[in-house]
Amino acid sequence: MDILTMDKSDFAEIEVQSPTGEFNGFVIVPTDDMHDSGFRCMKYVLLNGNTIVGCVGGYCDVIHLNGIGGYGKYEGNGSDWQAAVVSGKVDVVPWNIDCLPCGLVRIFVNGPNRVLSLDSIICSDFSVYA
Repeated sequence: MDILTMDKSDFAEIEVQSPTGEFNGFVIVPTDDMHDSGFRCMKYVLLNGNTIVGCVGGYCDVIHLNGIGGYGKYEGNGSDWQAAVVSGKVDVVPWNIDCLPCGLVRIFVNGPNRVLSLDSIICSDFSVYA
């Protein structure tokens, strides 16, 4: 389906599924479930351009763009986010936000070779990295 012609119910009906390829954006889809925090849970329809390549979440109430604080992904002993805090250097990520015709919000990155990745475990928080 073309995401520009889909309505909110089309997005709500998409089942959670592992990504089938690279993605560079996602659509935030509120669910009817409430998180323990008192905020509504969300699922995320993963996109490569305007093509749906997966759907994750469903029990998350928070999004962290480029990880907590925006410092990037923690890589074992490399501690990328700690190095970024100490050095003050963080890669610039060209995040973009727009609103689809159906009213849902899409977040995506632009630029050559810009792809997103997820934490291996998605729990209460949804962390997506550029």
